[in-house]
Amino acid sequence: MRVAIIGMGTAGVSVLRQLVKHEDFSKLKVDVYDDAKNMGQGVPFQNDSSELLINMPSKKMSLNLDDDEEFWKWYQQQTEFDFPNPQYLPRFVFGHYMKSHLSRYDQQYENLTIINDKVQEIFTNSNVDDTKLKYYVCTCEDDKEWREYDYLFLTFGTFSYHDPYHLKGKKGYIQTPYPTYNTLDHVDDSDRIAIIGTGLASLDAVRYVAAHHPNLPITMTSRSASLPSVRGKMIDIQFTHLTKDHFNGIKENNYGNVPIDKAVALFLKECEDYEIDFQRLVNRRTGHHIKDLQFDLNNETEMGVFQSIIEHLKENLDWIWNSLSLRDQELFNQKYSKMIQLNSNPMPPRTAKLLIQLIEEGYLEIKKDLEDIQHDNNQFYLKFNNEDQETELFDVVINATGSKTHLGQLDEDDQLMLNLENRQIVQRHPMGGIQIIPETNQVISPRYGTLTNVIAIGQMTNGVNKLRNGVKMIVDQVVNTVSHLYLTQKEMEKNR
Repeated sequence: MRVAIIGMGTAGVSVLRQLVKHEDFSKLKVDVYDDAKNMGQGVPFQNDSSELLINMPSKKMSLNLDDDEEFWKWYQQQTEFDFPNPQYLPRFVFGHYMKSHLSRYDQQYENLTIINDKVQEIFTNSNVDDTKLKYYVCTCEDDKEWREYDYLFLTFGTFSYHDPYHLKGKKGYIQTPYPTYNTLDHVDDSDRIAIIGTGLASLDAVRYVAAHHPNLPITMTSRSASLPSVRGKMIDIQFTHLTKDHFNGIKENNYGNVPIDKAVALFLKECEDYEIDFQRLVNRRTGHHIKDLQFDLNNETEMGVFQSIIEHLKENLDWIWNSLSLRDQELFNQKYSKMIQLNSNPMPPRTAKLLIQLIEEGYLEIKKDLEDIQHDNNQFYLKFNNEDQETELFDVVINATGSKTHLGQLDEDDQLMLNLENRQIVQRHPMGGIQIIPETNQVISPRYGTLTNVIAIGQMTNGVNKLRNGVKMIVDQVVNTVSHLYLTQKEMEKNR
């Protein structure tokens, strides 16, 4: 069986790790694709400034579901990197941990081929009356230069960044903050800089720009100007109310769905069991950023339990989310998605303390109610929906608004996904990303139906895998999908 893994970041490396574990791996011919820059590391963990920290403690990051400390053990054994405070390591170090696995497999297995080219096209050319599909992968524009496969893993990472104010291509506009060490390449020391977005990506940009740009303060702004929470002391969580058994019982009397109010009620019971005042913590923010950051720092035990509950919710959100009706999914998005995002994947305490210091020293200003940005005469005019805020002028705008979520938002930066949609291999999910079977991650094609041998993992499945893009959640999806490949391989052997 010929297998292709398209994209070799977290999901792609994890797929390969699971494949090589099986006794029948030698019967496969596996090709892995990515450009040389991201091969084995992916964009989130690419080589970048050491000031950008992983948001998880080093001892909790791992590609191994059976060993939370695998990355930490690898770090202690290697000799290339040495940091004085390794509790939260730089993000690129995790990328080298992933890449070390790929390098080892490359040396160990002759049936593995690394192809350092980005995939341009994926298509199938089955006969009209033939439902047995083969898949063809091209790394150039010549459609005769292709390789044929029986099985595909689509693991090519996140979509490109939003451009909410249509500024891409304008002089002084930086479409993505990564890699941050290139952010200031074309920025003058006298330039005034604004960062749009106040999530984790914007914090990365703040850390780097504040350390390397002399013209301060930096302005960080968005509509809400809500910062992520600060990581507390996390604990292990086990749900006893919000369970599959309870959901199955509710479904029997609600036409196969779980009403959102019943799901929320079960979640609140979990909070009560762990003595968490949900409403108090959700509404704890005052709008005074130093006070809000200090609250999280001063209440690390309570915040850690709350964050652990939210994280455990995300780990189970696949079956929870897909038990809701479409209308309740929309309601969930309106009422709860932002709350979950703000209280999961929190920033390290070290980052929070730096933000407080920058604000107190006048090096960082955080402003809400951003309404619009106009570009004229090589300057950016930021308009705020607030009578007390005047329009402000900046020379440089760094876009940290995050990646797109819907296929309708994509442009030439996501050409491969657009090509897949155009060739009717994938189709849009109304909540974002592409349609897949929730339990198996098999792609649903508008032309061919369920593509049993095409698996999609990662942010491209966000409409089904709601808010489940953390490393552990991706690895969990991979483990559940790889076993199917070997069942398919045995069927192919029987039919020969």
